[in-house]
Amino acid sequence: MASPARKPVVPDYTVKAGAHERTVKAGTRQRALIAALALFDAQGVEATTIEQVRDAAEVSIGSLYHHFGSREGLVTALYEDLLERYRIALMAELSKHDTPRSFLDTFVKTHIAWSVRHPDAARFLAEHRYHRAVTMAEAKLQRGTAEFMRPLMLLFRPAVEAGILKPVAPDVLISLVVGPVQAWLRSHRAGKASLRPDLAAKQLADTIWDAIAVPTTARKTRKT
Repeated sequence: MASPARKPVVPDYTVKAGAHERTVKAGTRQRALIAALALFDAQGVEATTIEQVRDAAEVSIGSLYHHFGSREGLVTALYEDLLERYRIALMAELSKHDTPRSFLDTFVKTHIAWSVRHPDAARFLAEHRYHRAVTMAEAKLQRGTAEFMRPLMLLFRPAVEAGILKPVAPDVLISLVVGPVQAWLRSHRAGKASLRPDLAAKQLADTIWDAIAVPTTARKTRKT
């Protein structure tokens, strides 16, 4: 018989106000999401009850149903929350760059670093994209993805027109960039990766760039 999952630790948060700091309790909704992620990661979504989340987060059943409506609503909310946190972290780094190559390097490095730093969140996002509760929000997720990808595509399109990048369809371009990184992360989560994350990020970025970029000798020369 499997041993019961350890009760998740729901952290407090440090809030800065000028030169002063104070520690506050995470809000009810956030405490529930933190507890749910720990429980889902330890024992699986299907084995986790709403009562276990209630006890771990030290909130009432009424509060859980108020915020999420059901366990399925909690799964969806957790997925959306983690995805948004990932996107915020990624965009904070991408906003510092304005060339396709630096964008690619930063995307690969940041994606891998975030996933390694937040392994439970990365596992949940990777393994539950097609959970029935998450797919119920498919239209909303697709709109969010389109909005997130739009500025990236706006940067890459001129590079294609300038002959720097190969003229592949946007969905193919995304697959060429994201696919290899996700594949390496799966190996890393399984303990089968042979390289440190930083070295893997460098090799992946170089390899992906070779796949999507037009060789320098074959690039179009622009008329002035």
